[in-house]
Amino acid sequence: MSYRLTSPPGELRERFLALRNPEAIADLLEVRYSDFLYWIYRTPPKRRYTSFLIRKKSGTPRKIDAPTKNIKILLQKLNQVLQSVYSPKPSVHGFAPKRSVKTNAMSHVGRRYVFNIDLKDFFPSINFGRVRGMIMGKPYNLPRKVATVLAHLCCFDGHLPQGAPTSPIISNMICAQMDSQLQRLAASNRSTYTRYADDITFSTSRRTFPTAIAVVNDLQQIQFGNELCEIIHRNGFSIHPQKVWFKRQDRRQEVTGLTVNAFPNVRRKFINQIRAMVHAWEKYGLEAAQSQLETKYGYKHRAPWSQKPRFERVLKGKIEYLGMIRGRDSDVYLRLVDKLGRLAPELTGGLGTPRELLLRRYNALASEDPHRRGYLLQDLLRDTFEFFEIPVERSFTRNEGGEQIDGAFQLKGWHYIVECRWREKVADVRQVDGLSGQVSRSGKQTMGLFFSINGWSENVPNLLKQNPEKSIILMDENDFRSVLAGDIDLDYLLQEKLKVLNFKSEPFIGAEEILSDKTG
Repeated sequence: MSYRLTSPPGELRERFLALRNPEAIADLLEVRYSDFLYWIYRTPPKRRYTSFLIRKKSGTPRKIDAPTKNIKILLQKLNQVLQSVYSPKPSVHGFAPKRSVKTNAMSHVGRRYVFNIDLKDFFPSINFGRVRGMIMGKPYNLPRKVATVLAHLCCFDGHLPQGAPTSPIISNMICAQMDSQLQRLAASNRSTYTRYADDITFSTSRRTFPTAIAVVNDLQQIQFGNELCEIIHRNGFSIHPQKVWFKRQDRRQEVTGLTVNAFPNVRRKFINQIRAMVHAWEKYGLEAAQSQLETKYGYKHRAPWSQKPRFERVLKGKIEYLGMIRGRDSDVYLRLVDKLGRLAPELTGGLGTPRELLLRRYNALASEDPHRRGYLLQDLLRDTFEFFEIPVERSFTRNEGGEQIDGAFQLKGWHYIVECRWREKVADVRQVDGLSGQVSRSGKQTMGLFFSINGWSENVPNLLKQNPEKSIILMDENDFRSVLAGDIDLDYLLQEKLKVLNFKSEPFIGAEEILSDKTG
């Protein structure tokens, strides 16, 4: 039996709305009617679903009802049909195409107040009768016999099972009326409403939070608004009293696990966890890291028969989630992808080579403020030198408000003192004089590399030409970009610059000219 239907979405929608008898359901799902009846009616419940408990983050158990193979295939096909039938409300972000925890959080960024509630026993509260009634009612209007069979297929133990492919979308279809009513409640109170599964959020920038939604006193005690309670109860749900949060903008505001005070972001703890996993792999090896993962987490969040989660796949999943939230051009994501690629290149093949990732990190720096940019640039310089296996003698460290980075490295028997600057104004003679003084005090076999992202004044090369010691070479953004783009290797670029300085007394020759002379 195929896992997917072959008909296009438009045809699936038309055929679903035209269902008039159970035989047509089997035909729609591309299965023989006799087999269809056997699987959903004659197969004992214990052979249709497997039930087990997993532990929530809070430590309390959650029951999962997972359909067995044949039922799962039917539900996957029906889910494909329902996806073509149901159009999610603008406020719905869970189990909806092109929507996620990030789009849910973005709706509440920068608000004065954020109010979160959870619906209690979300899936169990959607029973067989509600599912059948929804299918029989507007806008689907299917016959009672059809609705009964579909509800029987989608329910287990009289309600939506948590673990079935169709439960998420059916829960959204059930909540459609409530979503419309809560959207209107929010709009009438100059607020925003969203829902991600059973997680409901309201936010506003009004001076006071609307009392129709909730009342919060000075002790942070919360009383639900009458209109909010009425809508939720009228739609067959209830609020979980232990899962209610109200945060003002001077506190950390979270929506579906993401902070929303300034922009959707993961907690620092999550990034630190990824870094710790990378470090464990680098220091102790993959097998030791795998053993630690199994000891710490085991199967408490997984089905008993599922395979052991592989450490490297867990790590990649966390990094990709970070990229979805922070952006795949964010420096923190690119750095972690770079580290993962060095540990296991096969895991990052589609994300770019290590050198391409370095270039993407550099491109991302332009949008950062000078203070943070200094930290990111020092890390980028360190990783670039590590990529070209050039020994760093003194770590690259930012100073002067983050607009200057100092360091030192060794290449072909020479010691280089580095001064890197990224300021809006071009570098002038005074900055180069400071580096010259350091080099002259460091003895023989010491050179200086003056790296200015935005270049230098005309006086800088002229001054260096007059210096009989010939101890400073210049590097600009075009040079660095050529290195990261793969046009020229960093060690080759530096050696060619040193040759030109020694033979022509020219402190600067660009990567483009070096490559031109090489090909010419």
